[in-house]
Amino acid sequence: MLHGMRAVDWQPGIDFDKLRRDRLAKANAAMHKYGIGSALIYGWDSKRYVSSVWNHPYSRHMPFAPVLLIRDAGFPYVWTSKALDDYQVQRESPWLEGHTVADKHGSMRANHMLPRAEADKLWKQNAQQIKGMLKEHGVENEPMSLDWAGPDLINALANEGIKVVDGNSWIIEARMVKTEEEISLMKMGAICNEAGYAAVVEKARPGMPENEIQAIMAEAIYRAGAEYVEGWVITGGPRTCPRGYNWSDRNCRPGEMLVVEACHVTYCGYKVCYDRTFVMGDQPTPLQKELYSVAVDMNEAIMQLLKPGITNHDVARLRPTPEPCFRNLQDIVKFRNSYGWQNHLGGMGIAWYEAPYIDLDEPEVVLEKNMTFSYHIQFWVEGNEGVALENTFRITDTGCENLCKWPYKELRAIGV
Repeated sequence: MLHGMRAVDWQPGIDFDKLRRDRLAKANAAMHKYGIGSALIYGWDSKRYVSSVWNHPYSRHMPFAPVLLIRDAGFPYVWTSKALDDYQVQRESPWLEGHTVADKHGSMRANHMLPRAEADKLWKQNAQQIKGMLKEHGVENEPMSLDWAGPDLINALANEGIKVVDGNSWIIEARMVKTEEEISLMKMGAICNEAGYAAVVEKARPGMPENEIQAIMAEAIYRAGAEYVEGWVITGGPRTCPRGYNWSDRNCRPGEMLVVEACHVTYCGYKVCYDRTFVMGDQPTPLQKELYSVAVDMNEAIMQLLKPGITNHDVARLRPTPEPCFRNLQDIVKFRNSYGWQNHLGGMGIAWYEAPYIDLDEPEVVLEKNMTFSYHIQFWVEGNEGVALENTFRITDTGCENLCKWPYKELRAIGV
């Protein structure tokens, strides 16, 4: 990747028009494959995938402001109103010209506080509006997929004779193999994350509470151009055993492990998972080095597995466990009854935990070039401390590429 985040006249960068067209083409191909005529989409990441509209993040948390994708009819229809930033959609998304829909009946959301009769009337009006749009394109008798909604909308659509089917699996499948533009955007997310790690290494000091380290990293990530961070894990000392799922006001002390994770740093919708562990204010002890080396070796082992032609079932059966990564038999005996670990591997892209899923209970899928995965290993010893390490990989022609470039082979001391 030769280009940066900004568009310039002397170098080709990310072709966003191609990105939008390619995503739409993949969505249409999946709809043809599964015999779906239309898709009513509420999922925040899926809406962005097909429409390229970036709505306010509050719509992540409820069925709110859907888009209607009709097979082979161009970009989806997007409901807008003054309350839903209609002027921004029309001004900033010209590819949606003719595909914005006035919100006549109140947005199609599940959190109405209405008497039953009024709510039923509202949902009937919404369903009739959708039925009319399907008729215009001749797909009213074909299945319509729906990914996320309350029973009121589902019942109203059924009452209009619309066959509603699952709207999750087909679009997840469409997103499995990334385009080069999507890979570049994931690398941009990684770059923003690396700006955060650089700030932590420069500024974090013993005595700082975890939330102050979070603030240091957040400022750097957003200054680098990230859209948002979905969550945070900043844990030190005993809170690394195992590491939690949040941050606190606990002060970091010299010689303690520090796990730093900005969960799913996002650039133009695309995410990476990216964990690093440091030692605060002192050089690492032999035990800390041993714990860390196990996590590193497991990461290297998973990199050897990820290649085109292997299946998700193969990876699920063969992915590493900690014991073979111990340096010698004495360590295995020493820690056998006191260590714990987690070993997560899942797809990554415009959404966290994408397909193909590394699970024997899921359909078997052959890994292909430009599928992307995040591998997360936690390893700890009870009564001591723990390590978290995570990288995001893309499948290449012959193996895999680590999209996360911050060094991880050696346990690093910071704030010394």
